[in-house]
Amino acid sequence: MKTNNDPKYLPTLDPAEKDELQKAFKAGVQKTVAENIEKMKQVPNRPKAMEYFDQVADFFGQREKEIREFKAQGGKVIGFACMLAPVELILAAGAIPVRIDSGFYTPSKIGDRIVPVEVCPVVRSMIGLAMANLYPYLEMCDVIISPNTCDGKTKVCEILTDAFPVWEMNVPRIKDTPQAKSYWLEQVKEIKGKIEKLTGRSITGKAMRTAIETTLKATAASRRLLDLRKGSPLISGRDAMLVDQMSYFDDLKRWTDKTNLLCDELERKAVDKSYVAAEDTPRILLTGSPMIWPDCWKIPNLIEESKPQGLIVADEFCSGDRIYYDPVGVDEGSAGDMLKAIAERYIMPCTCPCFTSEDGNQDRIDKLLTLVKDYKISGVIYHVIRGCHLYAMEYMRLKRLFEKEKIPIYYLDTEYSREDSGQMKTRIEAFLEMLATKTQTDDLY
Repeated sequence: MKTNNDPKYLPTLDPAEKDELQKAFKAGVQKTVAENIEKMKQVPNRPKAMEYFDQVADFFGQREKEIREFKAQGGKVIGFACMLAPVELILAAGAIPVRIDSGFYTPSKIGDRIVPVEVCPVVRSMIGLAMANLYPYLEMCDVIISPNTCDGKTKVCEILTDAFPVWEMNVPRIKDTPQAKSYWLEQVKEIKGKIEKLTGRSITGKAMRTAIETTLKATAASRRLLDLRKGSPLISGRDAMLVDQMSYFDDLKRWTDKTNLLCDELERKAVDKSYVAAEDTPRILLTGSPMIWPDCWKIPNLIEESKPQGLIVADEFCSGDRIYYDPVGVDEGSAGDMLKAIAERYIMPCTCPCFTSEDGNQDRIDKLLTLVKDYKISGVIYHVIRGCHLYAMEYMRLKRLFEKEKIPIYYLDTEYSREDSGQMKTRIEAFLEMLATKTQTDDLY
């Protein structure tokens, strides 16, 4: 972390208060992580391969130590605040990519000191992390790439310049025109040059090809896990979400190997019918605002521990199944073609509501309807963090669409805290009870 002698936003905290905040944060995070993992361990027939991902999920554990050793040897760590940052270019330059979106509730209250509470709490939490130097993965970043997908992300990157170098990427709102594709390619080229300057390494065609091969293998592993979730309940949604999100912190090659080992185990469990839930458990699709480890496991825990129970079999989150779903499509194999393919991989298939078009972001509509069909979805939970305006504003269109298709959908707006857990439990149980009743009724006819 750099120190800005003339900060525009971030105040300087008293060293004693900062030390106290750091100790409390670490203890609180480790407690939450341990509690969440213990809850997931109670799932019957939980895959043994999940033990590896449980270890990576500890932000103050072995992976943090590995990255610190990497930095001590002169390596560079590049943080990114959105899945639109080109990970392949970071890997090609020999740097380590880490996602720094905050899934922590407590730091948002620190961010409240300089940002109104109406602002997205993920943004406020990121600010709180930077103010008190709380989060090791953020603290270790040499630079942050911040694609400007919403107003909150646009401004938080400016605020974080008090603590870190920040490279902005301006995301075109209409993505499928020749002008937008050209503009975005220029953004990616500019980031490539900055990464090369930071790392002192030229991103050659060979390096890009190797990095693309790495992410293609990750995509294959991710899709393999997704395909296994289409059938009988072999893995809980919470475990699958944890696997997804650990790809943002772990060594990607190792993550791919461990995900394939998990899939091997799930295929054996399918033969033995070692299920994690009854086969008639309502199958839930999650969409809307991202749920980020560890505090945002509040909702997945409630869904899968509810009476009646629900099983999360798919999501449409930028923090979940979308992470490595879309591959880089290389045609010619030249350096220019690979760079263009990398650029297109990030915006063309992306279903973020920051995009619009004459057909009203039809890509997202089509993706959700396909998920409902492929995963035999019983009902959709549309999650919105209060302050996340993009997802809140798009709900009504989806509500009308799903109602027309006779697909139950529930709008679940949540605070970035544990204080509403009781209310959330009541609301989720009511929705799942309705789905269970509907399933029983449908079985009669």
